[in-house]
Amino acid sequence: METIRVVRSFVDATALAELIAAKYDFGGPVTCKLFSKMVRTQDNDHYLVTTSSGDKFVARVYQVGTRLQRQESDYLYELDWLNFLEKEGLPVSYPIACKDGRFLGSINAPEGQRYYALFSLARGARMHINDEEQLFIFGREMARIHVASNKYERKYDRRVLDLEFLVDKPVQRIKRYWDEDEGHKEDLELLLISAQEAKDQILALISNEKHTVDSWGPIGGDFHSGSVFFDDNNQPTFFNFDWCGTGWRAYDIAVFLHNSDLIHQRSPELAEAFFAGYYAERPLSQNEHEAIAPFLTIRRIWLTGWFMMNDGLAGHSFIASL
Repeated sequence: METIRVVRSFVDATALAELIAAKYDFGGPVTCKLFSKMVRTQDNDHYLVTTSSGDKFVARVYQVGTRLQRQESDYLYELDWLNFLEKEGLPVSYPIACKDGRFLGSINAPEGQRYYALFSLARGARMHINDEEQLFIFGREMARIHVASNKYERKYDRRVLDLEFLVDKPVQRIKRYWDEDEGHKEDLELLLISAQEAKDQILALISNEKHTVDSWGPIGGDFHSGSVFFDDNNQPTFFNFDWCGTGWRAYDIAVFLHNSDLIHQRSPELAEAFFAGYYAERPLSQNEHEAIAPFLTIRRIWLTGWFMMNDGLAGHSFIASL
């Protein structure tokens, strides 16, 4: 019988439930259900975990680490930072410890080693992007995360979100696909020019006399309206920090503006509500404010390169829902 390489596998929910029951101190059996999962190689898998007492959690089985050049320390950084934020009183979904006190486990999947972790469940419903009060709260809490993270003492290494990661490597991937494609020749030329201009602008801003030290530090890396739930009292819980790391706070803002399409909304009051919330906790320096525009360009380039990673998409469809 031939052995064949597997690009994408899913952990059986029943098997994962048995593993969690054995590893975590829940005092009885648990159930798992795969939910809201897009069938593509870029994503992690999430399972709703319910204990015998009715408590609910979320289990994340990370994609195989070699695709993103991640090591064990990358995952430990994320979990340790979230524990720090939770202890600082920030409204984040935080990791749950195993019986042995660890927060990270691993399994041998057909495509290779995959890590997993258990998180507290974010209660409520997805943020309404047209709700000015929620936008204000979102901006305020993002700023609080940035401010609190200035005190975070890193214990584990994790890839930084620098210009090599955000621009250089995505451009290399794009060139591999578009260099020999006449249909994308003009697209590639425009992208390369835009990438260089945005990169030059950021380099100028971080090297001039108005640069501020706290413009760089731990960030979420992928804030968007789908990664925060608001409860009935309009209290938020942020989750899914898979792209966190050390980077520019202005990039975090640009990512949210891009992900939410906030800058293209007809009502300018929506963006103003978000910025009012952010400024209430952490006013932006002139440099950071000017950096948002080139970071918007960089975000678009990064996303283009992201969807050109090796193995591409395994599919597009959601296969389960809560």
